[in-house]
Amino acid sequence: MTGTTLIGFAGFCKSDIMLYLSRILHISGSKVAIIDRSNEQELRYCVPDGVNCGNMAEYRNVDIYFDYCKGSIANLPLTEYSAVLIDLGVNYDTYEDIKSLKVLYIVSDLNRYHIMPLSAWIKNLTEKPDAVRILRDTVFGKIRAEYIDFVLGTREFTNLVGAYEFAFDEIEYSTRLSAQYDDIFKFQRIPKCFKKMLTDCMTEIFQIEPKTAFYALKKAQAGG
Repeated sequence: MTGTTLIGFAGFCKSDIMLYLSRILHISGSKVAIIDRSNEQELRYCVPDGVNCGNMAEYRNVDIYFDYCKGSIANLPLTEYSAVLIDLGVNYDTYEDIKSLKVLYIVSDLNRYHIMPLSAWIKNLTEKPDAVRILRDTVFGKIRAEYIDFVLGTREFTNLVGAYEFAFDEIEYSTRLSAQYDDIFKFQRIPKCFKKMLTDCMTEIFQIEPKTAFYALKKAQAGG
């Protein structure tokens, strides 16, 4: 798929990240698709009801494909897009996609009922992909990032090329909810470390010029 960059998102608490990236990529000139391969199908509830019909929706010039938790995505017109974001969840039917990914984002909060299913999914990987681990809503206490990495097996079962930890932030959490409820969402009040993660993805994974990425981020944050 020459010219098409695929990245995957495994785990939980990631729908807003995918939506933010889709806006930034679109503004930067990319043709973008999101494919929901997760069992939960959370993205279906993050787009307006008016465009949410069948197994495909066009949401503000981004194509979103739903209900692909089973089978292959080989029948989708992936070569028509320059950027494809795939929500893998912890779906065991998605391992065939791993070899096509430029990078795998592993995302979760610290809740054990998220960490343990994600750990099981990671430890059954048949490939060892480049991966970026994101921990969200972290709080001070004995549950630290190093321990979570050990439980997940990120350093053993993936080639960990990046890691981010985002402390619980009430304003950021409110912004995250707005991405689910607002037809045209804004995310200007996310923390600087969160912006850096998005910018890193644009410049390092999608090879977009820093000035272009910065402009696209600012415009997307304002609801563009």
